[in-house]
Amino acid sequence: MLADHANRHTTQQGELNMALNPQDGATEDERTVLHFCSLWAKQDVDGIVEHFTPDGEYIDMPLPPRRGHAEIRAYVEGIFKAFRCEIETLRIASAGSVVFTERVDYLTRTDDAKPTVPLPVAGIFEMKDGKIWRWREYLDLRTAEDGLALVVRSSGDMSDQESAEASARS
Repeated sequence: MLADHANRHTTQQGELNMALNPQDGATEDERTVLHFCSLWAKQDVDGIVEHFTPDGEYIDMPLPPRRGHAEIRAYVEGIFKAFRCEIETLRIASAGSVVFTERVDYLTRTDDAKPTVPLPVAGIFEMKDGKIWRWREYLDLRTAEDGLALVVRSSGDMSDQESAEASARS
């Protein structure tokens, strides 16, 4: 279930956009991507991983890629240990087997120590046989880190900024 902030978005022109739902996709691939995005609010790790091909790849730019189900699972589990993620898809388009999304991902620390961070994201999904083969996310990692007071390392590990700063000083 999406929170109120993830059901609507006001454009700069003052128009109200409603978040897209899986049935809003014009193609099967678009519907698959929208369904996949809906699984994040449920923290459905199995469902998320099952949407990838066995050789699938997930890249949160500028972090290194996660390849295959095991690496993707470990990374997603690490995310959910640190924060919750509700995805509001504002726009979706596709060309052939490539699906493009414009989104706002709402990130909330699992300990609720900080307010929810709205993170603008552009996602590119390359599909193969109805599954995600390559997924690239373009986002400002610093916005997420500063808003959540977390440091995301290239390994995918996340720690409080205060803990990371204390470790760096010692």
